[in-house]
Amino acid sequence: MADWTTHGKDTLARVRQDDPSTYLRVLFSIIPKDIAVSIDQRTGPLDSQEMRSMRRLADLIQAAGATGLESETVFAWIEEDLRARLAKTIGTDA
Repeated sequence: MADWTTHGKDTLARVRQDDPSTYLRVLFSIIPKDIAVSIDQRTGPLDSQEMRSMRRLADLIQAAGATGLESETVFAWIEEDLRARLAKTIGTDA
């Protein structure tokens, strides 16, 4: 653990630059497996913006303390919140 604390950040940065495929394998190994499966079933590779978005999403889920919950529950909450926020008001003209 002390080695990781001392060298982990620099090592990850170097691997990201020198060997992106290994870097992605490490990322996939630390995110919940059902998220990784969803990404693997995609028809093409993630672009850099999508990877940043996935990292941000994983960080937000962890920061909110939702890591112990079923991912389907967490994603359902996210979807429900987005739908509510983006819902359009239906006119009441009669």
